[in-house]
Parts: sequence; C-alpha cells; structure tokens
Amino acid sequence: MTIPVAILAVVVAVVSPLLSGSFVGRSRWVVAIAATTLLVVWVWWRIGYRDSLEPLGFLALAAFWGAATAVDVAEHRLPDPLTLIPYPLFFALQVPYAWLSDEWGRIGAAFLGSLLTSTVLFVLAYINPSGFGLGDVKLGLTTGAALGWFGVGTALLGVGAAFILMALISALLLVTKRIRRDSEIPFGPFMILGVLVAPFAASLLSW
Repeated sequence: MTIPVAILAVVVAVVSPLLSGSFVGRSRWVVAIAATTLLVVWVWWRIGYRDSLEPLGFLALAAFWGAATAVDVAEHRLPDPLTLIPYPLFFALQVPYAWLSDEWGRIGAAFLGSLLTSTVLFVLAYINPSGFGLGDVKLGLTTGAALGWFGVGTALLGVGAAFILMALISALLLVTKRIRRDSEIPFGPFMILGVLVAPFAASLLSW
C-alpha cells in the first residue's frame, strides 16, 4: 500500500459521516465509519493500493456509501446528494485510469452495469413501492457501476446477493426477535453488502 493512498483511505473513513450530517449522533458516526472502513478494506482486497489511479473512484464511493448506510439505517431514506453525486464522480475519477491503461471497455461495462441495476430496481419499486424506493434505484446507479467495472455479470450478481443477504439477515433478526414481521428494513445497506459479496461469487462461478 502506498503511503499517499493509505492516507487517503483514512481520510475517506473520517470524512464519510460528515457527508450526511451523521455527526449529529454518535451511533451514526460508528455506523458510517465502520461501513466505510469495511469498504476501504474491500477496495484493498479487490483492487489493491498500488501505484495506480484505479482505486480512486472506489474510495470516493466508499465515503458516500458509508454515509448512506448510516442515514438509511437511522432514517430509512437515501438522500439524493449521497446517491446521485457519487455517480458522475466515480466515472470522472476512473476515466484517467482508463485513458492511461487503455481500459475503456471497463468504463462501458460500468455504465451498462449501472443502467441494468437501476432498471431492475426501478421495476421492483414500481411493482412494490412500499418495499423499494427511488433512493434504492439511485443507489443502484453507483453499486451497478462499481460492480460493472469488473463485468456486467458481476453487477447482476450484486443485485441477487443483496436480496439473498436481506432475506438471511431478516430471518435471523426475526428469530432473535430483534424485529417484527411488519418492521421496515432498509434495502440500501444490503445493496452495498452485495457489492462486497458479488466479486467473490463471480470468481466462484467463473464469471
């Protein structure tokens, strides 16, 4: 890990709560920093912090996703600044890497992955508006773009992984009586967890 990127990773984790104003409560600080730190570690595992521009867009997403997780858990909503701003920012940060490495195909795959993911979520929100919101659709733009960078199939696996994880964790919370059957469960954090799981699943499936 290069020192400049290591420092940037730490800054990302610290700044994350400030993006959503989650500094107003200690619990939000904890959730935002924990989620962002986990994502920063994932970037290190999946991409590595070598002398490359490739991790930059993903580190930016880590900060926004960490903040979004804190807000969604606390308020069951995903504010536009946390879902829409990181989308063009991700591509802006990845274009220099694509240009220097001649990896333009990844930009195209990321864009396609974002469209497919958000379209699937939009259809679900239309069919079941009480279970999914437009915030989930907008978050799908960035989760789809991040996974699409590794392949369009990986982006679709991310959606499936999010649903499986939500079902498993919800069942566990029901059994332990931490939630009731009519409790509202935010989907955003599971979408982000799906990002962590999808590349591993793709490697197992040889996608």
